[in-house]
Amino acid sequence: MDEAALAAYFEKTRRMLEESYLAHSEPWRQSGMSGPYQRWVSLRKPVADAVQRSGTFLDTGCANGYLLECLLLWTAERGLHIEAHGLDLSERQVELARRRLPHCSANLHVGNAWDWTPPQRYDFVRTELCYVPAALERAYLERLAQDFLAPDGRLLVANYAESHSEPEKTVFPENTPITDLLARLEQLGMRPEAHFDGYDPIKGRRTRVASLTRAGVLGG
Repeated sequence: MDEAALAAYFEKTRRMLEESYLAHSEPWRQSGMSGPYQRWVSLRKPVADAVQRSGTFLDTGCANGYLLECLLLWTAERGLHIEAHGLDLSERQVELARRRLPHCSANLHVGNAWDWTPPQRYDFVRTELCYVPAALERAYLERLAQDFLAPDGRLLVANYAESHSEPEKTVFPENTPITDLLARLEQLGMRPEAHFDGYDPIKGRRTRVASLTRAGVLGG
C-alpha cells in the first residue's frame, strides 16, 4: 500500500468512526459498543484486568474517553492508580474525551499511532490490530513496543471479535478478520505472556486482550 492509499485508509477510518460513534448519546456507544451497559462491562473489563500494577496507561483509539474513565474506576477497585492518556484520529472525539476527563485533558491527543511521536513512554498501551491494514500489523506493533512502551511496559492488544462467526463484517477489507488473537500474534512471530477474556452471553460475543512485553513483540 503506497502513501496515498494509506492516508485514504486512515481518513476512511476517521470518517466512519465519527459517523458511527457520534450518532449516539450513550457514552459506551460513542466508544464503539452497541447494546446495554452490562454488555460494555462484560466485553471491556478485560482491558482493566490486564493492568496488573499502577502506572501510566495510553489508550490508542480512545474515542470519547469512556474506556479510560471506566479503567480508572475498575483498576481503583483493586487498589491500583492509573494515569490516563489517550490518542485518537478524531478531533471531535478527543474533545468529548477532554470534557469527560478534564483532570487529564492535557494527556489526550489528536493523532495516529502509526506516525505519532509520543511525548513519553507508557507502562501500558492498549491497541487493536484493525487500526492498520493487514500488511502493516507487525510493523505497527513493533513501533508501539519500540517507541511507546516503557522498558518494563506491557502492550495490550485487544480483539473484540474473538470467535465471531462473521469477522469480516467487523473490519475493513484491508484488515485481517481475526477470530483467534493468539493464533494471529503467533503468525506475526509474537509471544504474549498472558491473556484476559470477556464474554457476552446474550450475543455469544467474546473479547480477548493479549498482554505482551517488549521482548514478546521485538524478540530477544
